[in-house]
Amino acid sequence: MNVVKKKEPIPDHFNDDEEAGNFWDTHSAADYWDEMEEVEIEFDIKKRKFLVPIDERLYQLVKNQAKKSDCTVEQIINTMLDHNLVD
Repeated sequence: MNVVKKKEPIPDHFNDDEEAGNFWDTHSAADYWDEMEEVEIEFDIKKRKFLVPIDERLYQLVKNQAKKSDCTVEQIINTMLDHNLVD
């Protein structure tokens, strides 16, 4: 007996990257191939990002500061490094 699985429709809009990622983590693009359209896109990457290990205790301190300041952990760390390292 063949069971036909009804596919969930692709949402018209995702609120953020995480929501889109969660959808596509649990759905196969192959199931939606007939709904996809080809697009052209160009990237002009001007910034590089580096992954640097950080002690968990320090990360939690920065995370708390970011929450209090209503900004991201990345913004806090970049600002701190910029103020402390740039002449």
